[in-house]
Amino acid sequence: MAKKKTIISWVLPSIICIIFILCAAVGMLIYPEAFHKFFSVSRLFREIPPVAPHKSYYWDVEAYAEMAINPTCKAFYPLWPFLIRNIFHPQTIEQAAHCFLVSATFLFFISTFLFFWLLQIALQSFYLAFLLGLAYAINPMAIFRVIGYTESLFTFFSIFFIWICLSQLKINENLKLSFLFFITFLMSLTRPILIQIFFSTTAAMFTISIWESYSSKKNYTSNILTNLQKFQHELKLSLTIWISALLGYAAYGSFCLKNRGDFFAPFHDQSHWGKSFGLHLELLFFPKTLLIDLLGLYLPLIILCLSLTFVYLKLIQPELHIFVPKFRLWWNILFLYPPLLLFWYLFNYLRVNKNKLHNSFKALTLSNHSQNLAKSYIFWVCIYFTVAHSAIIFLTQGSLFSLGRYVFAMPFLFVAIGYLYRCIPGKTKYNNLFCLILISAIMLIQQWVRYGQDKWLG
Repeated sequence: MAKKKTIISWVLPSIICIIFILCAAVGMLIYPEAFHKFFSVSRLFREIPPVAPHKSYYWDVEAYAEMAINPTCKAFYPLWPFLIRNIFHPQTIEQAAHCFLVSATFLFFISTFLFFWLLQIALQSFYLAFLLGLAYAINPMAIFRVIGYTESLFTFFSIFFIWICLSQLKINENLKLSFLFFITFLMSLTRPILIQIFFSTTAAMFTISIWESYSSKKNYTSNILTNLQKFQHELKLSLTIWISALLGYAAYGSFCLKNRGDFFAPFHDQSHWGKSFGLHLELLFFPKTLLIDLLGLYLPLIILCLSLTFVYLKLIQPELHIFVPKFRLWWNILFLYPPLLLFWYLFNYLRVNKNKLHNSFKALTLSNHSQNLAKSYIFWVCIYFTVAHSAIIFLTQGSLFSLGRYVFAMPFLFVAIGYLYRCIPGKTKYNNLFCLILISAIMLIQQWVRYGQDKWLG
C-alpha cells in the first residue's frame, strides 16, 4: 500500500506537467512564433518592433534583466535578479532574460511536484490534490511561472511557507520558527508582501479567536486575550512572519537608502505607475483588462464568504435553511463573469422566496472539516492573503491590471479552495472544478498565442 501511494505521488504530478506541456505545444502549433520566442536565446527580429503599453517583447522580465546586469534600486525586488546574476553571470539583457526563463521553467516543474505533495499532506486526498494541482498548473496565469517572472521563485518559497504552517507538520517548534523566518525573509526580498502578510496573519488570528469564542459560547470582546492565549503557537508563527517580513524589506530599503537616498524608493516608484487610493466602482463590472483579472477580484471574496458561512452553519446554526441552486452547467459558465453569477443567484433567491418554493431552501450537509476550518490558521492566512491582493489593486488602480496574476499564479488561493472543498461531502462538488479546468486549459493555450504575439498576458 505504501509503495502504491509513493508511485501515485510521482505519477499524478507528472501527468499535470505533461498536460501543461501539451497546452503549451498546442498554443505553439497554432502560432509557431511562440515556440521560437520561448526557445530562442536571443531576441527575435520583428518587422514592426513591439511598443508598450500594448506590446512588449520581454515585459517586466526586461526590468529584472537590467537589475541582474546592473543592481539598482527599483520598484522591483532584488532577490530574483541577484540569483541570476550570481549563478549565470549574464552580460547582456538577452542573456539575462533567457537565464530568467530557463530558471523559471526549472522551478515551475519542481514546484508542481512540491505543490501536489503539499496538497496531499494538507487535504489527505489524492483526487482533490490532483484536481487542484491541475487547476493550479494549467490556469492561464500559469504561463508567468515559466517565462521569467518572479512568480516561479515566489511560488517555490510560498509552498514551503504553507508547508511550515501546516498543523500536520510535527517538528521542533524552534526549528519550525527558524525555517519560517528564513523563508518569509526570502519571500519579502522577492515581491512586495508587507501589507498582504501583515493583514493576512492578523486577520487569521482574529478569525480563529472569534470562532473559538462562538464554539465556547463566550463573548469575544471580553475574552480576546484568553482566546489568543489558546493559540500561542499560531501567535508565534505570526510574530515570526511579521519580524521577518519587516527585516526583509529593511534589507532592501537600506540598499535603496544608500544608492538613492530613499528608504521607501520601491513604494515611491510604484506610485509612478498610476497607483493612488481611490474607489473605482466601475471595476466591479469592467476590469479594463483581461477577464481573468475580474475573476481575481471576486473569487477570493466568494471563497472567503463561503468559508465564513460554512463555519457559521456548522458551529452556530446547523439547522438554518439557505437557498442552494441545483447544479447546472451554466452556473459554472457564469463563474467566468462573477457579477452576473451573483446577480443571477440573487434573482433566483428572490424568485423562489417570493413564490414560496421552499423545496429550494435546505439545510446544508457539511462535513466535520467545517468545524476544523474554524481553527485552521494556514487556511485563513491563505484566503486573506489573496483577498489583500484583490483589495489593494481595487483601491489603488484605475484598472485591474495584473490582479489575475497575483491571485492565480500563486498557490495560496488553490490551498484555500482545497480546504473549502473538504467541507462539502459527495462528488458533485467536483463538477465546477472540471468545467473550470477545461476552460482554463483553453485560456492557457490562448495565452501562449498571445505570448508569441508579444501581447499583454496579465
